[in-house]
Amino acid sequence: MEDDPFKKGTVVEVSGEDEGFRGSWYLATILKPISKKTNKLYLQYHTLMAENDPTEHLRESVDVVQVRPKPPREANRSFKLSEEVDAFHNDGWWEGVVTEVLENKRYSVFFRTSRKQIQFDEKDLRLHREWVHGKWVPPLGESLS
Repeated sequence: MEDDPFKKGTVVEVSGEDEGFRGSWYLATILKPISKKTNKLYLQYHTLMAENDPTEHLRESVDVVQVRPKPPREANRSFKLSEEVDAFHNDGWWEGVVTEVLENKRYSVFFRTSRKQIQFDEKDLRLHREWVHGKWVPPLGESLS
C-alpha cells in the first residue's frame, strides 16, 4: 500500500473508547503496522502512562478503526462562538463547543460528554475535524459554518 498512513514510526491519534474517555484523542506512535489477522495496530502513547509503571508510556494494540492520522494544524487560527473544536485537556484532545470568546485569545469551551465548561488559551484549541474515507472533514482552511 503506497502512502500508508499507518506504517511503523508514524505519529497518529487514537480515540478513547473506555468509559469517561469517549470523544477524546491521544497522540501515539505506531510500533507495529496493521496485522492482517487481527486488524490491529501496536502503538505507544505520547502522554498516557502504563498503569503498572507510571514511568513507562502505555503501549497497547488497538483496532484500526480507533486510529486516524494526526490532524493538520492551522497556525494562528481564532475561533468563533458555537464553533466545534478539540481542546487539549487531561493529556488528550477532547471534542467541545466554543461557548464564549474571552479576552487575550482565550475561549470558554463546553464538553457534552462531561457536561463541563472550561477556559482555554487559543494555542490549546484546534478546529474539530473527522477523518472520513481517508480525508479530513472539513478540509484545512474551511470551517463547519
